[in-house]
Amino acid sequence: MEKSQGAAGPSGSSRGEIVLGKNEERRVVAGHRWVFSNEVARGAVRGDSAPLLVDVRSSSGRLLGTGIYNPHSLIAVRLLEGRVESFEGYLSQRLEAALSMRERLGSGEAAVRLVHSEADSLPGMVLDRYGDFLSLQITTRTMEAHLPFILDQLKERLSPRGIRVDRGLRARETEGLSVGEDLLVGEVPEELTIPFGAGSLSFPFRQGQKTGLFLDQKDNMKALAPRIGGGRLLDAFSYVGGWSQSAVLANPKTRPVGVDGSGAALAFFRRNNPSGEAIDADFFAWGETARSSGRHFDTVILDPPAFIKSRRLVKEGIEGYHKAFRLGLSLVADGGIFVACSCSALLSWEDFTGVLRAVFRKDGRPGRLFYTGRASWDHPRILSMPELDYLKCAAFYVGDRAGS
Repeated sequence: MEKSQGAAGPSGSSRGEIVLGKNEERRVVAGHRWVFSNEVARGAVRGDSAPLLVDVRSSSGRLLGTGIYNPHSLIAVRLLEGRVESFEGYLSQRLEAALSMRERLGSGEAAVRLVHSEADSLPGMVLDRYGDFLSLQITTRTMEAHLPFILDQLKERLSPRGIRVDRGLRARETEGLSVGEDLLVGEVPEELTIPFGAGSLSFPFRQGQKTGLFLDQKDNMKALAPRIGGGRLLDAFSYVGGWSQSAVLANPKTRPVGVDGSGAALAFFRRNNPSGEAIDADFFAWGETARSSGRHFDTVILDPPAFIKSRRLVKEGIEGYHKAFRLGLSLVADGGIFVACSCSALLSWEDFTGVLRAVFRKDGRPGRLFYTGRASWDHPRILSMPELDYLKCAAFYVGDRAGS
């Protein structure tokens, strides 16, 4: 691929300005990086000719920063760091900063997140490394316009054997971007096997979920592995069986059962957990049958997909988590371990723990919380943006109804 000389033509090089409504700057001044469309008073430009970069000002004229702009999105502006003169220069600088952070924190891991969108001041860009290969997600209009330049930078700085650009994300639709086949650059194998935790995991690389693996759970798996193994373990929504493998490696006596609705994922579960049982089924239907038959497990792990996709679905999603957690808890034997997770950014920690309180109350057995976890270290957060604190993990020791 030849070097990019500037992305997206005239609109990519143009610059605009927007002014916020009165008092709408408070959240931005406090450090939040998003400006919503209903907070913009004037200056916004509609249509394909809208600038990719805009300077954001308060109603009094105070410059609040530079951001990437999308007239078609509810999140109209995603702020960058400082006032940006050259977006390609900015991309180069922030990419270097993200890579330096991972190097400074001592990443010798084969699987690591190198760029985490807003948290690395590169909104709409997620980059994971799997050994010699990269998986890239682009979900904002401005980043998409600069994709050739980004690919040039990645090849120059990281020398990957191949890059998978994931274009199947539904999040792209909210930015007016097409959803379709991935872009493959260089060598991109169908599957990979890489060192992961104390072992190695095989997973589908081209057709895998997310970027290939759920790297945000790495630290939680490592922390909980010594405490969840040694008996019958239910790995619900198992995908390729990372949770199960971590438990088996910590205690070979662990007998994992993976339940997932993807037969393709379960094929990898079997490879990663040759002593385990893989069940191709909807967890809710299978779980009801298992509960009716009196089946119990020493450990139950529920790591479902996000049940809340938008703000209008928060109530429905909370009900979904309540149903899943209650069913999962009912399958835990007395004296067992219950691990509940959520990756819904729109589910607050308060609502997450509220659901778990209600579930334990209805179950009738005490749950003693002994671990809480968030996304792994390579998924940094900004304290002023609770939306980035999306992953929640809680582990409980489940007593019996006598209270022990």
